[in-house]
Amino acid sequence: MRSVVALVCAAFFLCAAAPEYVAVGSSFAAGPGIGVRAAGSVVRCLQSASNYPHLLARKRGWTLEDRTCSGATTQDVLMGGQGGLPAQIDAVAPGTRLVTVTVGGNDVFYMRNLWAWSCDGAPGVVGTFLRLRVCNAAPPDRVEAAFAGLEAQLREIVRQARVRAPGVRVIFVDYVTVLPEHGMCARAPMNAAQYDMARAVARRLLEMTHKVAVETHAGLVRASELTRGHDVCSADPWLTGFAFTRGVDGFGTLPYHPTQASMDAVARALDGVLGAS
Repeated sequence: MRSVVALVCAAFFLCAAAPEYVAVGSSFAAGPGIGVRAAGSVVRCLQSASNYPHLLARKRGWTLEDRTCSGATTQDVLMGGQGGLPAQIDAVAPGTRLVTVTVGGNDVFYMRNLWAWSCDGAPGVVGTFLRLRVCNAAPPDRVEAAFAGLEAQLREIVRQARVRAPGVRVIFVDYVTVLPEHGMCARAPMNAAQYDMARAVARRLLEMTHKVAVETHAGLVRASELTRGHDVCSADPWLTGFAFTRGVDGFGTLPYHPTQASMDAVARALDGVLGAS
């Protein structure tokens, strides 16, 4: 089969630039504010040269097409449209060996609501202009409606990857653990009810991702487990607190997002799952 694909590529130049590894997903894969911006990446995507896709590709010596973008939803992965960007999944080609997927949180307003609730708890953190963009919570009925369609979208990502690259390995990487299982802290300035609602959304998102991974025979790296004990309230947090930073080039951190320690842990776990492949 590989020789047939090679002949087709040679004859029609279809696969010459096919990346061995394609990463799709949102900011929890893109890595806003970690190190420096990935060369050639879209500015608004806040994509780091030290996120887990880049770390893994360097470790393996693979060509990488990193399509991850902060703010992306499953719709952006499948259909495109995020600021005019094409569908992330379209980067997958017949020569692609691996696709990693970290997405779904933006579909169900996970970060949007964490930020909005934190705006209420620490109003001085966010300026007037930014407040208009990030401090509006989505109501429970919108979250519920979003969850109703998410599972099918996650399944479609796997299907589309395999259509484009038969035999490709698809691995889901779930979201890092943001909040502690119990308790509260000043780094996440919300009330107890908001903590409970955020934990419930995180739990449902993880359970759905795991279910789809198992039922589609995709791989799974549990970033949620790798980062347990390093939540925002821990003594050694592997993610940011409620603060926005911005460098001179516009590259900066977002609240409640992975740090380099999280990315390092995920890249190591992925490398271990892949083994000698």
